[in-house]
Amino acid sequence: MFRLGSAYPRSIVEAPPLRSRAWSAALALAIVLLASPARAGDQFLVSLDYQTDPALVGCPSTAEFRRAIVRQLGHDPFRENAPRRMLVRLYPAGSRMGGRVEWRDASDQWEGERTFSSRNESCAEIARAMALATAIQIDLLASPGQASPEKPAVDANPPAAKIVAKIVAKTADAKPAVVVPAQPEPAEPPAPAPAPREPRIAVDVGVGAIQDFGDAPVFVVPRIAVSFGRPSEIGIRIAVNGLGPGADVTRTEGVAQMDRFFMTLELVRFFRAGRLIQPLLAVGGGWQDVRVKGISADASRDHVGQVVSGLVTASGGLAFTLAARLAVVVEVETLLFWPSVTVEVGSSRAAHLDGAAVFAHGGLLARF
Repeated sequence: MFRLGSAYPRSIVEAPPLRSRAWSAALALAIVLLASPARAGDQFLVSLDYQTDPALVGCPSTAEFRRAIVRQLGHDPFRENAPRRMLVRLYPAGSRMGGRVEWRDASDQWEGERTFSSRNESCAEIARAMALATAIQIDLLASPGQASPEKPAVDANPPAAKIVAKIVAKTADAKPAVVVPAQPEPAEPPAPAPAPREPRIAVDVGVGAIQDFGDAPVFVVPRIAVSFGRPSEIGIRIAVNGLGPGADVTRTEGVAQMDRFFMTLELVRFFRAGRLIQPLLAVGGGWQDVRVKGISADASRDHVGQVVSGLVTASGGLAFTLAARLAVVVEVETLLFWPSVTVEVGSSRAAHLDGAAVFAHGGLLARF
């Protein structure tokens, strides 16, 4: 809108005659009509093609991204059959996160694009920045004279203002009036869209093999671990290993059936959260329970033994992202325990767990 005012202080302007007042009323009406938006009934419309890379975590959905732009504009510019198409992409780019907004015309020809990049922001934060920039671009394109997304024209003196200024200059009886474009009142900034909730619980189910540095068989044991904490921060992991098939050691005097169970409480940290490959480190402690059942060769006697040991662990591994909250984890863990365990069958030593072992395991990790 435009406002009609005087170029002189109010205290020295004389009241115009009745005829001048009539002209002023007519001019005010002409200003209102001519200064109204030329495309009020013809909004700028565009179709939305929004995609995020499966390796990224916490990205808004298509509906959430669309709502963020609608909140900025105050209306919905998106239509499925719109003549222009807007492609929005979010993707990992090495150690950074990238975004791109691309514009195409009705013939699917490239018209322009804008790229975004960030090293520290989350996917939700960079998506909010892209939504704000896109809303501003759509608002510019909806104004008269804006022809291309890549080089929007800016007219500091709209055509309506020029027409009104000419009419006033020719018809004013008294002092020449000046048409001053009304300054729009600053709008309240819209409330930022809430960030998607980050998963805080992860469950890892798999299997692993334990090889001791002493004279001992290889143990293959199932494993389940539950972690608490954000993906990009230090979390707490509780792991239970064992309660599955053990290992047998056979000597001439008989057979020793060995079962191994251990539980750990660890601090775990995933790096490069949301990326395709995420390194991880963990350190903690727990306890180990080794049970042995000895069966003599003549099956006349059975022997049962049990040793409980304190345990310290340190591990490193990689998580390979399959989907937004699903990954395959491969990890190598060092086990240090005391006291050591020696198993004898008859008069010969069958196995010796000397206090150090390597536990290689893998599994499927899901976040909730």
